[in-house]
Amino acid sequence: MNRIEQYEILKALPKVDLHRHLEGSIRIETLLEMGRKRGLDLPLESAEALAPHVTWQPGQPRSLKHFLTKFHADWYSSYSDVERISREAFEDAAASGVVYLELRFSPEHLSRHSGLSPEGTMEAVVESGMQAADDAGMDAGFIVTFTRERYDFDQWKSVINHAVELSDKGIVGVDLAGDEFAYPNRQFIRIMDRAHDTSVLNITIHAGEGTSAASVSSAVESLHAQRIGHGISAAEDSMLMQKLAQGTVTLEMCPNSNFQTGCVHELKDHPLPMLKNAGVRVCINSDDPAMHQNTLTDEYMVAVEQWGFGLEELFELEKIAVDSAFVNEALRKKIMQRVSDAYLSRGIESLK
Repeated sequence: MNRIEQYEILKALPKVDLHRHLEGSIRIETLLEMGRKRGLDLPLESAEALAPHVTWQPGQPRSLKHFLTKFHADWYSSYSDVERISREAFEDAAASGVVYLELRFSPEHLSRHSGLSPEGTMEAVVESGMQAADDAGMDAGFIVTFTRERYDFDQWKSVINHAVELSDKGIVGVDLAGDEFAYPNRQFIRIMDRAHDTSVLNITIHAGEGTSAASVSSAVESLHAQRIGHGISAAEDSMLMQKLAQGTVTLEMCPNSNFQTGCVHELKDHPLPMLKNAGVRVCINSDDPAMHQNTLTDEYMVAVEQWGFGLEELFELEKIAVDSAFVNEALRKKIMQRVSDAYLSRGIESLK
């Protein structure tokens, strides 16, 4: 079977994406339109001119610090802009076979320069995204992301309270992202205690992306993490791997992202296969597909081409993703049935 045939099979399979950032999923054509409307000081004459400033390009530095420079917070002029990027994120996910997406977004990022309220952006993302998901035959959840560098306890507490109010409309959890080196987990215990105490919001924490395994451990022990964003450094600590293998915490892994940010030297060296073989719960996700210039299907191709995975191994990862989703049991059963039917009808021995 050639690569094109493999790709088409993977694209058609139903997928679950638990780690995708709205801010990293914006189409470059949409950025051009919004940037021109705002009169931003960026090369906006064409997509080709803008691309090096908002997407990772071969030859650019492979570091998390460099990659974070791609995020600009001044694109947005109106709630319509926010609704548009949310809608388009779901349309693009559906085109890659995603049937359940947990889209995470930062209300602070969306409102920083726009004059919009954080609460209003939350409503815009959820309402537009849910409609787009329904139109595409998908299911959806939303995760509010807090950025370590912009910690404001009172503001974050207000956002948590509004997230609880919107939990019946699709917000399922909170996330902590950003610079782990300068803003370690211990600084966020109080606010994550607040999120945990809601008994409504689930918690996922970016940890161990470029730091040590201790960051993964403390995220679980001190910040109530049910899932870990990336967590690749867990592979450096055999005791932590053993502990994770015995528990229920899932690592949301994003291979192409980890390569572009320099967290792994080569894709073939990514620790996902080793963690999987050690019994750690892992799944494959897209992270920032527009910025990485890839789709979730491309991430699955990494598993096939770099690690020799077939449909049997991918099915195992998919089941972990479904089991780790922040959904009620009825919806989990529905998604699992959809995924299982597709893999079993295909024949999990195919793709070789």
